[in-house]
Amino acid sequence: MNVHTLSTATLVPPRDRVLDFIRLAREEIEALIPSDHWDDDVWPVGEQFSKKSQNHVDHILAFYNSDATISSQQVIRGEPLAPLIKDFAKAYIRYTHSTSPVAFTNTQKRLDAIQFIEAAFRKLGLEPAVESLNVVVLNEAVNLARHGVGAGRHYHFAVGIQQVHRFCVDRHFLAAPFQWKHGVRKPKDASEAIGETAKERREKKLPTPEAFHALAEVFRRSATFVDRLYSSICAICVSIPIRAHEVLQLRLDCEVEGRVVSPDTGEEVATYGIRVWPGKGNPPQVKWVPTVMVSVVREAVERLRTMCAAARELASWYERNPGQLWLPEKLEPYRASGWIPVVALTDVMGYLDPSAIRKRLRDLNVEQTFESARLSSLAPALLDLMPTDFPYFNGEKDQRYSETLIVLFYNQGHAQRGTFPSLLGKATVSRFGYWLSGHEDGEWPSVFEVYGFTERDGSRIKITTHSFRHWLNTVAQFKGLSDLDIAKWSGRGIEQNKAYNHVTSEEILSQIKKALDDGSASGPMFEGTKLQGPNRPVDPRDFVEAQIGSALVTDVGICVHDYSLLPCQTHGNCVGCSENVFIKGDRQHRGNIDRRLKLANTQLVQALGAMGEGFHGADRWVEAHRRNIDRMERMLAIHDDPSIPDGTVVALPEGTPDSEVAMALRDRVPTGDLTAVTYAADDDALSEALADMWKD
Repeated sequence: MNVHTLSTATLVPPRDRVLDFIRLAREEIEALIPSDHWDDDVWPVGEQFSKKSQNHVDHILAFYNSDATISSQQVIRGEPLAPLIKDFAKAYIRYTHSTSPVAFTNTQKRLDAIQFIEAAFRKLGLEPAVESLNVVVLNEAVNLARHGVGAGRHYHFAVGIQQVHRFCVDRHFLAAPFQWKHGVRKPKDASEAIGETAKERREKKLPTPEAFHALAEVFRRSATFVDRLYSSICAICVSIPIRAHEVLQLRLDCEVEGRVVSPDTGEEVATYGIRVWPGKGNPPQVKWVPTVMVSVVREAVERLRTMCAAARELASWYERNPGQLWLPEKLEPYRASGWIPVVALTDVMGYLDPSAIRKRLRDLNVEQTFESARLSSLAPALLDLMPTDFPYFNGEKDQRYSETLIVLFYNQGHAQRGTFPSLLGKATVSRFGYWLSGHEDGEWPSVFEVYGFTERDGSRIKITTHSFRHWLNTVAQFKGLSDLDIAKWSGRGIEQNKAYNHVTSEEILSQIKKALDDGSASGPMFEGTKLQGPNRPVDPRDFVEAQIGSALVTDVGICVHDYSLLPCQTHGNCVGCSENVFIKGDRQHRGNIDRRLKLANTQLVQALGAMGEGFHGADRWVEAHRRNIDRMERMLAIHDDPSIPDGTVVALPEGTPDSEVAMALRDRVPTGDLTAVTYAADDDALSEALADMWKD
């Protein structure tokens, strides 16, 4: 009897599928490294992850297990990943980078996920292989990922492990497919947290007054090139919400002059701004400088223009003479002979000691004698130190080094190294950050430590390059600038504003109370401050302040109910509550109300249909929806009313009569006449009732 094995071309063992995937990534995809370096266990990928005004050319991806010790430049010690999973890791990293590229840190997290999975196999005594993945291995990988990291980083590691599992399931790599989720709870968004801890976190992101005073002092009396350079950059950063890499790539013609009609006086006034090429895919824009800071920014830009003039001239020379090494005029005659005396290289390499020059030449493998260096060997060795993106600054094809505001000589932005007058360099974000906050555990002190500045309590001043944007955005939020305007001014999407808003509930509350003083608040809640009459038992402001006990931000406004006196009696009906206030011109609030209004109109149609069909209680829903729709339409009308200034604090009349003050008003109405006064039923009734109280 003949036995025939039935098979189908679609029935491919999981291991063969994995091997096919590895072959595809190795032979068909060109990403991260040349294919002939596939077998290397360390991939130098720094140039694939270049960031504007940052130097990360030394980044590596090391396909070693999680027990290895790895720096950003090399493997210190450890063993590579297990053979059966190492090639998959390389293929996974290369494939995902070609289909959905991310920054280096996130690419490293993709590799971390596979390293945790491989470590889980080894801990469980199993041979590491992708097709052998199971629930126990994945759970152990998530457990290993939590050691030594915070909740947020652990969550991201768990997400990465889950992505590897989903990737394998979707491509039928598993011998026994299964569904799985990591089960790690996502940490709460710190920007939405409340309490003392959250307040301290927000304050750490904002520069203190002492930091600003110190930077102003450095800007005025600094003497060194580095201090004058970075203090001028700080002067720009504290005036407009500009990212560190954006200010470092400003163009020579970045200043913009304009004229605009003042809305306050109606007169035409001069304006001054800085043209910025923002990050995150945003188009060029002009960031207008507040009037009080115009003179400071003008001085800072002019200082930078003057300080970097010589470096721009060198850039222009190199743009005209590609492939040649610049020499000072007195050394030009040596081009003919091809040899330059070592002692003359001081004007080329910046070293004063000839022995230091000779050592540097040896390090660069330059052909030399004791007296001279061969120019044909020296030129390529030095030119190799030039920025890799030259002549186009940061890879921008329409911006040359000679057209850039901040251009330096090689090492000129580094206070601890000698400057090469013959080569170009650039100010980097990392070097700017070191100047602000120090580096190497105090080995390189911050500018504040150099000048002896401290916080008020004597502690170190700590500030980052991004602190200025957080501070400017918080000030803008506090002063009532709309979310759309803040996003446009900052050069980002409106959805990213939340991470930069550090206005606390206490500060929101102070804004509302301030509105009582300057009369910029509108609504029945604030009418008490406007009443006049003799023998008032309390100050009008004290009377109204008694109603404002909190500042809880909701989707439909700010709740100012005093919960210490009375629990909320209108839970779930914030739109209809008279203790709900909002800021006129707040785009986020307007958007929330607009969406709720559309939903309420849909629900009203459904309720009317139910009422027409005789459903019991439907008429009450119709009444409730109509009441909410009316209030939301009035909110939108206020937002769209040009006669009401943006930033006005508004409380709608005819709200629910449940505040403790409203209850006191009703208590004063004679028995049997409870319908005579309803809180904020109309302004006249409220005013009359309040006036009666003053008379009493």
